[in-house]
Amino acid sequence: MEGPISKVDAQAVTIQPYKKSPISIQREDLLQVKQGNALVFSAVSFWGDVMAAHVVPHEAFVLKTRSGKVVTGVPSRVTQDSITLKQGLITTEYSKAEIIAVDYLRVKPETDTWGYFAQESPKLLFLFPETYYRLMGLEGRVPVRLFDASKPEAGAVLQCSSR
Repeated sequence: MEGPISKVDAQAVTIQPYKKSPISIQREDLLQVKQGNALVFSAVSFWGDVMAAHVVPHEAFVLKTRSGKVVTGVPSRVTQDSITLKQGLITTEYSKAEIIAVDYLRVKPETDTWGYFAQESPKLLFLFPETYYRLMGLEGRVPVRLFDASKPEAGAVLQCSSR
């Protein structure tokens, strides 16, 4: 299903498709939420999402290993069986077998108002405090779990079926 999210609560997400009535999806039925091509929420464990993640500046991956180590870094290479993270000047490769979980720390999505003015009247963005937070990298991060070894791994790209 595609459309802007009109309501979110602990039980459901309501989507407002263009020229259609709103559709509520219960939390237990919700698999993924995307903003453009970036995940905001994922209830599935899929290594393909780790491989497909496009990390922009101010974003990173957080790996949790079987030894209890938590590592934050920017992925420089992701393959079917490993991930290479860059932490400052150090680059380290981790095999998929030693990883328990991969979280994607993505930049918090912009507000609707800021997005509207960015498209319609970018010269007025200096009036919004959000502009300065974003310029300084202080807009916040949203952790999205992409892979969890304790869950069965999804094997296919998710598609919404039409009703």
